[in-house]
Amino acid sequence: MLFRAGRNLIRSLIIVGCAGFLHAERAAAADLSYPVKGPVVAPLPPSWAGFYVGGQVGYGMDSVGWRNLGASAFFSPPGSLTRDHGGGVIGGGQVGYNFQFNRIVFGLEGSMSAADFDRSFASPYFPATDVWSSRITWLSTVTGRIGYGFDTWLPYIKGGLAVANVDTSIANTAAGAFSQSSAVHSGWTVGGGVEFKIAPKFSLGLEFMHTDLGRSNDLNGTSTTGTPENYGVAARSNSFMARFNYLFGR
Repeated sequence: MLFRAGRNLIRSLIIVGCAGFLHAERAAAADLSYPVKGPVVAPLPPSWAGFYVGGQVGYGMDSVGWRNLGASAFFSPPGSLTRDHGGGVIGGGQVGYNFQFNRIVFGLEGSMSAADFDRSFASPYFPATDVWSSRITWLSTVTGRIGYGFDTWLPYIKGGLAVANVDTSIANTAAGAFSQSSAVHSGWTVGGGVEFKIAPKFSLGLEFMHTDLGRSNDLNGTSTTGTPENYGVAARSNSFMARFNYLFGR
C-alpha cells in the first residue's frame, strides 16, 4: 500500500512538471510574436541649410541731402542743406548659403538690384528757374543673416555692406546752367523678413531693408557758367520687397 501511494505521488509530480514546462514554452512563444520596440528617435526639423538663389521686386523710398560746401551762391546759399525725397521700383536677384544647427539658421547673402528712386523738384531758393533732381539707379548688398526655423517658416534679421550709384543734378533753366554728378556711394544696410516654404525646394518671402549710403563729395567741379560748385551728397533708402528662392539643400 505504501509503495503504491509513493508511486502515484511521483507520477502526479511528473505530470504537473510537464504541464508547467509546456505552459512556460507557450508563454515564451507568445512574447516572441510581438515586435520589440526600439528607442524613439526625435524627428529632425525641416532644413534650410545649403545654397539658394532667387529674385526680388518691390518699392523703395529714398532721402537725399545736398550740403553746399563751397563759396558759390549760384544755386544755393553756402553751408545750406537741401533735402529731397523720392521713390520708385527696385528689383533684382540674390544668392546665398545657409548653415543650420537644430533650428538656428545663419548664413551669408549677396544681392544686386536695379532701382529707380527718382524725383525732381523746384529749388527752394530759386523756384522759378532752378530744378534739383536725384536718382538711385542700382543697389548692391553683402549681408549676414540669422533666423529661427519654425518648420516651414523662417523669420530672420540681416545686416552688412551696401553700395549704390547716386545721380544728382542742379539746373538753372533760365541761364541753361547746370551741375551734375554720378557717383558710387558705400555704406551699410540692416533689416529683416520672413520666408515660407511652399514646397521642399521653393520659398516665398517678404523683406524690409534700411540702407544708409553715407555722404560723398559728388558735385565737385565747375558749372556751365564757370562757377565752382562743391556739394556733399548723402543718401538713405527704405525698401519693401517680395522674394522667391530656389533651395538646393534637402
